[in-house]
Amino acid sequence: MNDQAEPAPAGCGGIEAAPAASTTRPRPNRLVRHSWLAVLGALSDWAPPWPTQEALGLAGVVLIGFGCARFYGLYRLSGLIAVGLGACLLMLTPGGVKRGASPVTWSVAVFLGAITSGLVFHVHPQSAVALVAGTAVAIMGGAAAVLVVASDRTWLRVVGCLVAGSVSLATLLEHLRWGRASIDVFNFAQRLTLQLLHGKDPYAIALPTTTPHVPLAHYTYWPGVLLLSVPGRLIGDIRVSNLLAAVALIAAITVLAKRHGGGEHAWRCLVLCLTLPFFPFMILQAWAEVYLMAAIALWILLRDKHRTSSVAILGVAMATVPTPLPLLVFPFLWWRRARVEIVAAAVLAVAISLPFAVWAGPANFVSYTLGFQAHLAPRVDGLDLDAAWIRLTGAWLPTWVWPAWTGTTLLLLSRARPRSWTVAFYLGAVLLAVAFLFAKWAFFNYYFLVVMGVILGGALQRPSTVSAGAPEDPIRISKSSDPVAVAAGVGGP
Repeated sequence: MNDQAEPAPAGCGGIEAAPAASTTRPRPNRLVRHSWLAVLGALSDWAPPWPTQEALGLAGVVLIGFGCARFYGLYRLSGLIAVGLGACLLMLTPGGVKRGASPVTWSVAVFLGAITSGLVFHVHPQSAVALVAGTAVAIMGGAAAVLVVASDRTWLRVVGCLVAGSVSLATLLEHLRWGRASIDVFNFAQRLTLQLLHGKDPYAIALPTTTPHVPLAHYTYWPGVLLLSVPGRLIGDIRVSNLLAAVALIAAITVLAKRHGGGEHAWRCLVLCLTLPFFPFMILQAWAEVYLMAAIALWILLRDKHRTSSVAILGVAMATVPTPLPLLVFPFLWWRRARVEIVAAAVLAVAISLPFAVWAGPANFVSYTLGFQAHLAPRVDGLDLDAAWIRLTGAWLPTWVWPAWTGTTLLLLSRARPRSWTVAFYLGAVLLAVAFLFAKWAFFNYYFLVVMGVILGGALQRPSTVSAGAPEDPIRISKSSDPVAVAAGVGGP
């Protein structure tokens, strides 16, 4: 671990110094110095236009969104190819030029996001009328999203966001059945939250599951999910709590983008979140990953002026599901202050879980929340390479493949330079993508974390530091923090 001073945290008022504009030909980033583009540029007078970080991230996000929406996050070869291509682009993202993507790039990204959301989720092709109507809604949402990117008038942007968000809202309302859903994640939390409100041990009873070859199971998530589901359950449906967490996540990303990239960047991040096909399905299925993802964004947003509250929010959410935790790996490894806060949040999560462990019995609690997942067989319907491999060869990938690839990726990425909060979340998303592609199973909610990690990293970037036409070297962060930030208690060990 490197205890070098932490740069002024993105989301906490810190400002990265803008690199000086250069009139010379930009040097290729060392991550891509030996690529065919660099070689071609060296043999000619043409300078290869290496994409910006934002452009690479947006392309990866759109591809992963399409791949997941292809069949509701279940295995389809075309979906897996799209997700794999998106993951490859994300691997290149940290080596991109640190400059905001062009309005055309943003327009294409939000338009395709709206089209994917509308065509994949909202349209039922059994009816030609439904197909035409759904296509019209998707195109209208995409055009409205482009209006948000292209316009500089606030009222037009507000209208554009409302219309673009209608695609996601239509998907949500079309599939929503109040108090009911055909997935065990929802049914477990819906029933066991009521069990908890009645003062009974939520881990004591086994319920039917929708997992193949597992007819009954005890609750497999940590108790934070049930605690955070209480507000929604009190009015009849736990997904109200998921909706509130999704709103908090989008709001935190928008505020962070405004703080670091200005109002235009905030509008772009907002409409991107509204058009992508992830939030409606995350809410409909009551997937709990949205809680910790929202808490990570709120932690970054609040940790400068409200450090205790931000750690408390992160700690409560850590007691839900562990899947998003790799997004915190690089802040934990790179900066002392972030490491202290993450450890404090983890202690709070343990303190929240401990009474439930005593209530259910320590052995039972560990078996239900950790052992059950570890002993499950791989899923043939997962959107991952393991499911593709068994279709190709008739056998699962060897058990050593997942830890070998994930561990190697972590080792290589942890040595990356330069180090900033944007790069930390980009690399965290890459780590998640690699881990999910080689995991026993990976579904829609898993790749939601990859996409949100990229969007959060993009929100923390300052795309306006260089004018759109000026060449720029990739970002460089000095080993010492800004003296003003250190004096204010923001950076430093």
